[in-house]
Amino acid sequence: MAKDIHKKPFDEGTKAKLSIFEDYLKEWLPVFLAKKEVIWRTINIYDFFAGPGYDSKGQKGTPMIIRDELTPYFDNIINKRLNVNLYLNEYSKAKKEKLEKRIEEDDLRPYSITIESLDFKEAFDKQFPSMAQKSCANLLFLDQNGVKHISEEVFKKIIELKTTDFLFFISSSTIKRFSEHPNIAQHIKLNPEEVEKTPYHKIHGLILDYYKNLIPPAKQYYLAPFSLKKNAGVYGLIFGSGHVLGIEKFLTTCWNIDPERGTANFDIDDDRIIQGQYDLFSGEVRKPKKVELFESELERKILNRELTTDREIYLYALTNGFIPAHIRKVINKLISEKKIDKCKLNLSSKVCKADSVITQIKLIYNGTIKHRMD
Repeated sequence: MAKDIHKKPFDEGTKAKLSIFEDYLKEWLPVFLAKKEVIWRTINIYDFFAGPGYDSKGQKGTPMIIRDELTPYFDNIINKRLNVNLYLNEYSKAKKEKLEKRIEEDDLRPYSITIESLDFKEAFDKQFPSMAQKSCANLLFLDQNGVKHISEEVFKKIIELKTTDFLFFISSSTIKRFSEHPNIAQHIKLNPEEVEKTPYHKIHGLILDYYKNLIPPAKQYYLAPFSLKKNAGVYGLIFGSGHVLGIEKFLTTCWNIDPERGTANFDIDDDRIIQGQYDLFSGEVRKPKKVELFESELERKILNRELTTDREIYLYALTNGFIPAHIRKVINKLISEKKIDKCKLNLSSKVCKADSVITQIKLIYNGTIKHRMD
C-alpha cells in the first residue's frame, strides 16, 4: 500500500518537488494570462492526484499553490474574458471532501473548479476531450504514487496535445529495485541489464531516456528531468513540452533550485563540490563535471562549425539541459580569446520563430574573420 504523505509534515523531497511546481507555475501562468494579445482563450490546469490541499502541519499542496498563484490574475481573467478551468482529482473520498471544504473558502474566483474522486485512468480519459480542444492551453500535473499511471499509451496521448506542458512524478527507486516484477514491467518496459548496470542515483536518467524513445523521430518535443532524494529513495520529476519556451522556463526553474547542475536536490554526479570552492591547481572556482563537459563541447562544436548560428546553439543547450546563461559564458570567452567575432545573438525562444533573423557565428583565424563554409 502506498504511503499517505498527508498524514505527516511533507519531507524535504516533497517540499523540493512542490517548490519546482510552484516556481514553474509562476513562469507558466503569465504566458497565458498576461499577454496583451489573447491567443489562447481557454486555459486548463489539471491536477490528477490533488490530495486534501495541505499536509498535517498546514503546508500547501498543489491545489492550494495553484489557487494562490491564480489570485494575482483575477483582473486579467475578467478583463480579457478568459475561460480558466481548474480540474482537481483525488481518488480518496475522505481527502476529496477535505479539499472541497478548503476550496469553498474562496467563492469569488473568476474561474471554474471541478473536483472529482476517480481512478486516474477514468479521470484522464474523461478530461482528454477538453484538453484536445482547439485554442486552449493545458498544464498537467501528475503526482502519482508509484510508477503505473503514466503508461506508454497515456504518454503518447499527452504529447500529441497542442500547447500542453506536463510534469509527472515517478518513483525511480521502485523501478530500480523491481524492474522485472510483472506489476512494474507492464508499465515501464526497460531493459533489465540496463537497469542493473545503472547506478541507483542515476536511474531517473534511464527512465527519461525510455520516455524520449517513445517520441516519434519526426516529432519536435522536449523532455527534462529533475531527480529528488527522499530519505533513502530516489524519485523524479519529468517535464514535457512541445515548445522551446516551455522547456527553457522549466530548465530555468531547475537551475534556480540546483545552481550547480540543474538536475537534482542532491549531488547526483558525486562531484563533492562546495559552492565557491577553488581548484587547487587552476586557482579557479571548481565547476561540476556536467558544466565543464557542456562548456567544452559547446566550444568545440562552435569552433568546428558543427554549430554555426544562434538558433543551433540555443537548441543544443536546451536539449542538453542548459539555459542561455550557460551559452553566454562560452560565447564571451570565445570573443575575449579572439576566436570568434563580436556578435549579438538571440538566445531566446524567439529565435525559433519562422520569421526570426538568424545570426551566423564568424570564426577568427590568424586575425582574419572566416564566414561559414558549407
